Amino acid sequence: CSSNREAEMEISRKTGAAAAQGAIYLLAVLVFLLPLVRLLLMAITVGDGYGLDNFITLLAEERTHEAVINTIIISVTSTVLAAAAGSGLAFLTAYSNIKRKGLIEFLVLLPFIVPSYIITLSWSSFLSSRGSFNTLLASLGLPAVNIYSMGGIILVLGICNIPIVYLNVVHMLRKIPRDMEWAARSCGYTQRQAMIKINLVSALPAIAAGSVLAFLSSIDNFSVPAFLGISSGIPVLSTYIYENAIGFGPNAFPLAAALSLILSVIAVAGTLLEGFFVKRGAGMDSIKEDYSVRVFFRKAHRIALEWGILAVLLILNIIPMVSMVITSFMKSYGLKFSPENLTLSNFAFVFHNRNVLTAVRNSILLAAVTTVVCIVAGTAIAYAKLRKKSRAAAVLEKCASLTYAIPGIVLALAMIFHWVEPVPGFRPGIYGTINILIIAYITRYLVLQIKGSTTALLTVDPAMEEACAASGRGFFSRWFRILIPLLTGPILSGAFMIFVPALTELTLSSMLASAGTRTIGLTIFNYQQGGDYNLAAAMSVIVTLLVVAGYCVANRKKLKSEYREVSGYEPTYTAGNKKLQQNPGAQGN
Repeated sequence: CSSNREAEMEISRKTGAAAAQGAIYLLAVLVFLLPLVRLLLMAITVGDGYGLDNFITLLAEERTHEAVINTIIISVTSTVLAAAAGSGLAFLTAYSNIKRKGLIEFLVLLPFIVPSYIITLSWSSFLSSRGSFNTLLASLGLPAVNIYSMGGIILVLGICNIPIVYLNVVHMLRKIPRDMEWAARSCGYTQRQAMIKINLVSALPAIAAGSVLAFLSSIDNFSVPAFLGISSGIPVLSTYIYENAIGFGPNAFPLAAALSLILSVIAVAGTLLEGFFVKRGAGMDSIKEDYSVRVFFRKAHRIALEWGILAVLLILNIIPMVSMVITSFMKSYGLKFSPENLTLSNFAFVFHNRNVLTAVRNSILLAAVTTVVCIVAGTAIAYAKLRKKSRAAAVLEKCASLTYAIPGIVLALAMIFHWVEPVPGFRPGIYGTINILIIAYITRYLVLQIKGSTTALLTVDPAMEEACAASGRGFFSRWFRILIPLLTGPILSGAFMIFVPALTELTLSSMLASAGTRTIGLTIFNYQQGGDYNLAAAMSVIVTLLVVAGYCVANRKKLKSEYREVSGYEPTYTAGNKKLQQNPGAQGN
C-alpha cells in the first residue's frame, strides 16, 4: 500500500514538474519571442502579402541614408570619447595614489545614475543661446556653442557612456595579478613598460567590451537625439523609427518595423561581439579584486592630477546641473539671472498640476509593480535554473536577454504589434492602458533580476537546504527560514537597478503611453518639446534629487575614499552592475 502511495506521489511530482516546464516554455514564447516574430512579419508585410518592398522604399529615401550615416558618425565618435575617458579614469582610480576616489567615482557614475534625458536637459540649459557661457563667449568675440547640433549629441552621448566603459575596465584592472607586473619588472621592464605590455594588454578585452556596450547604448539611446536632434532636423535611426511609427498613413507601421529590424540586426551583432570580448576576459572572473595602489605620483603631481580630474568632472557633470537648477527657478526661459527673475511657481506647478501628479503616480506604480514581479519571477527562474537544472528556465533566461539586448524603441513597436492581438481571435484590450506598460517593463528588465538572483543564490550553500529538508522541513519552511533571509540583501541591492530605470523610463512610454498613462520621463519630454523648458527643468531637478538620494542611501558610509582604501569596498551600484555587463541595453533611457 505504501509503495502504491509512493508511486502515485512520484507520478504526481513528475506531472507537476512537466506542467511547470510547459508553462515556462509557453511564457518564453508568448511574452518574449512572439513579439519579435510579429515585428519581423510586420517588417515584410506588403499589402495582403509579404515582400521586401518596405526595405526598398526606405533605402530609396534620402532621409534614411542621412539617418544611417548620422547614427554611425554619432555612435562611433561618442564611443571613442567614452572609451578614452572611461579607460583613463578607470586606470587612475584602480591603480594610482590619488585621494578622494569615492567622490571621483560618484561623479564618474553620475551620468549612469541620472537619466540621460535629464543630462541632456542640463546641457541644453548650460549651453542655451542666452546662457551665461555663450554670453561670455560673445563678449570675447568668440562664436557661440550650439548644443542642438551633431557635436552636441556626440558630447552628451559620450558623457552618458563614460560610466559604461569605466565599470567594465576598472574591475578588470583590479583583477590583474601584481605578480605579473613584478615578473615583468624583474626582467628589466620599467613600470611604464610593464603597465603597457602587461596591464594594458590584459585589460584590452574589457576595454573592447565596454566600447561595444557604449556603441550599443549610443545606437539605442532615444532621449539624447530626440531632445537635441528632432528640433534641429538631425535624424538618427531611433528617432527616425519614432517619426515613422507616429506618422499617419497605411505604411507607417511596416516602415517603422523595417527600420527596427535594421537597428536590431546591428544591436544583436554588437551583443555577440561584446560576448566574444567578455569570454576572452572570463579567465579572471574568479580572481579577487586588488584595491592596493600600484602607481605612485609625487605629491605635487598627485594633487594637480586629483584636482584636475575633479575640475573636469565638475565641468562635465555638475555645472550643467547647476545651470538646470537655475533655469527651474526662472520666471521665463532665457532671462538673465537676477533676484527679480526668480520664482517658485515652476515647482508649485509641478507639485499641484493634475497631469504631473498622475504621471508621478503612474511611474511609481510601474516601477513598484515591475520590481516586485521581477524579484519574484526572476528569483524563481534563477532557483529553477541552478537548483533544479531546469532547461526551460535556461531557455527563458536567454529569451529575456534578447528582449533586453534589442533597442527599447524596437521593443516598444514589438509590444504594439503583439499585444493588440497576441493570439488570433483574442484581443485583451490592454493597448493604450497602463497594463501594456507593465508588461513591456517586465519584458525589458526581467533578465536583470534573473542575473542578480543567480549571483545571490550562488552564495548560498545547497547543503543548508539539504539539511533543512533532511530535518523534515517542507518547501516553504526552506524558503522562509533559510533562503529569503540570506537572499534579501543581495536581491534588493540588484532590484535598485530595476526600480530606478523603470521609474525614469522614457523610450517605451514614448510609444506605448496614452493620455492617462503618461510617465515622468514622457512628461518631461513633452514639456521640453513644447518649449516649457522651465517646467521640464523643475521636474528634472526633483527627479535628480530623488535618484541621487537613493544612490547615497544605498551607499551610506561607503562614499568616503578612506573607507574604500581600508576595506576595499565597492559601491552597491558598481558592484551590482558588474554582474550585468553581459546584458547591454538602454542606459538611462
